[in-house]
Amino acid sequence: MNKLSHLALTVDIKKPIDEVWRELVDWKSQSNWMLQTKVWSELDQDRTVKNGKGVLIFAFTGLFPKLYPKLKLGILDTMEVTAWKPPTVCEVVHIGRVIRGTGKFELKKVRGGTKFYWQEDVIAPSLVLLIVKPMLLIGVWLSLRRFARQISA
Repeated sequence: MNKLSHLALTVDIKKPIDEVWRELVDWKSQSNWMLQTKVWSELDQDRTVKNGKGVLIFAFTGLFPKLYPKLKLGILDTMEVTAWKPPTVCEVVHIGRVIRGTGKFELKKVRGGTKFYWQEDVIAPSLVLLIVKPMLLIGVWLSLRRFARQISA
């Protein structure tokens, strides 16, 4: 049976909102801070496509993600950007075989930098959520902190 799970985390980043946005939506560079994940988009293959609504993003999370697609020990998450409001909001819909639902990045200008809100509403089989949810929350928590450190360096 499929189940919906809401996940939300925030992190403060000591950089201006425009700089955080630019780094955040550089999809391929997310591979540098998303734990155990290789990220790419159709922009990497087709330079005529503009980033924004309608763009497809792919994230393979698992063991040895850099070896994907030669080694497939994990889950491929396919997303389509459904809302694009630079430099504050990017929303996606998960359209993969295993993971479905929606996701949202929201940035807010605050004193001393930017607050980054990350949220997901994931629809997946109950057993998958039972196993994946704790690892997902810990992984995203660590990843957001890694992103904040990386961009603030």
